[in-house]
Amino acid sequence: MKSLKRMLYELTMDKDFVALKFLIDRPNVFHVVGATHLETWHSRFLSWVLDPTERHMLGYYPFQRFLMAVAESAEENIDDITDIAMLNVNTFRNSEVIAEKDINKLDITEQQFSEETERNDDKGRLDVFFKVNVVNEKNPQEEKRLILAVEQKVYARVDVNQCHKYLKKFEETFKNETFLLVALVPKSQMKESNEATFGSSKWIGVDYQQLVDIVLMPCLENPDLSIYAKPIIQQYIDALRMPYKVKREKLATIEEERILVRSLYDRFEDVFKAITKISNEVDSEERNYVNTVVTEIYGEVFRTIKWILNEEDDVEEIWNFSTAFQRNVYKKWDEIYLIIKHQGNEIVVNGNSVPELWKKVLLWIEEQNLPLRQLVEEGFILGGGNRGNRYAIALQPVHKNRKKFASIHTYESIITGETYYIETKINPQSAMKTIVKLLNALGVVGQAPLLEQGEEGSTLE
Repeated sequence: MKSLKRMLYELTMDKDFVALKFLIDRPNVFHVVGATHLETWHSRFLSWVLDPTERHMLGYYPFQRFLMAVAESAEENIDDITDIAMLNVNTFRNSEVIAEKDINKLDITEQQFSEETERNDDKGRLDVFFKVNVVNEKNPQEEKRLILAVEQKVYARVDVNQCHKYLKKFEETFKNETFLLVALVPKSQMKESNEATFGSSKWIGVDYQQLVDIVLMPCLENPDLSIYAKPIIQQYIDALRMPYKVKREKLATIEEERILVRSLYDRFEDVFKAITKISNEVDSEERNYVNTVVTEIYGEVFRTIKWILNEEDDVEEIWNFSTAFQRNVYKKWDEIYLIIKHQGNEIVVNGNSVPELWKKVLLWIEEQNLPLRQLVEEGFILGGGNRGNRYAIALQPVHKNRKKFASIHTYESIITGETYYIETKINPQSAMKTIVKLLNALGVVGQAPLLEQGEEGSTLE
């Protein structure tokens, strides 16, 4: 039987591991100048790439792709926003793009652009402000104005009061025109809905992963892209892949990284499980050796692997090399429970495992005659948000991305007699987030104290 040291050696010498390391270590100009995640740089870049008059030679193509990302994330007036995303780019006229737009000068004319860049005492500034006329294809003499406003966040948290302020300004200024208020934020800031995140479903949340997958990668593949602009977009994408928040988070990954990580996990699953197992043990010479390899020698690579596996919610548990105190805190997840408040009553649901907790909660939901089946029929997305590709529960054990459930448990409905399929190859934290989201969708208050404790303690990692 191979030792863990030998297994680690074979993993780190594997061609896919080496390729992933080269990908992560690729030089990046944003990192070199020490401005990887400055929000000003993000807004300037987005303004540049969306502007059809810039010399990337893509015209309105990036703008149209961004509208598609907006349509994917909309939760209100979905059909209308989809129609906007599907507009022919030839119908766009007379665009104007301004970075760091003063919220009190929304109706500013292009001639006043120079004044727009001057700083004043008002801190209300939109990161990107895009105005464009849309020609009616049936009546070319008729034009309507479309306004897109983007507020970007990286380190700063979403401010619901700020969102209300901006929405009110837009409703007052553009009450007879079509406008889209978009927040470009890290995926970690997105809650179960736009309303929960921004205080109103009129705000549309787009995360940086969507920006990469839906907008920037297609731009890189567009044959019209200038050879001089291509490195700029590639460098920006690489900057998004770089960890931030003391190396605990990434704004995005690319498909090449995800393919390499999936290949590594499929072929070395036993090694990753062994790493996870020893990370939960008491300190020893072997544990210290593995810790050094995973967190120091190849720290960036293993952090990327861990990040992608966590994002895909495709593993039950993952390594956590922390202090003995933190490991004791982490073990609280071995006893998972929820507090459910409904119609003036409060109950606690306990589970020794993810499947057990799921089945107890589903039974309680049906005993209250809540409309569970409709959510199951649509397929309920795994995790705290609604944009993933994997279902937590569905009528068939097949995910949104057409992949089969990795680990299946079933629940027999006491109302319809149907079998509901539950994906249980997930960690307890993802399970708790999903169940709380399901309860909220049914109008029930669900609380997971361990989730709140975990968020408070996450900065210790």
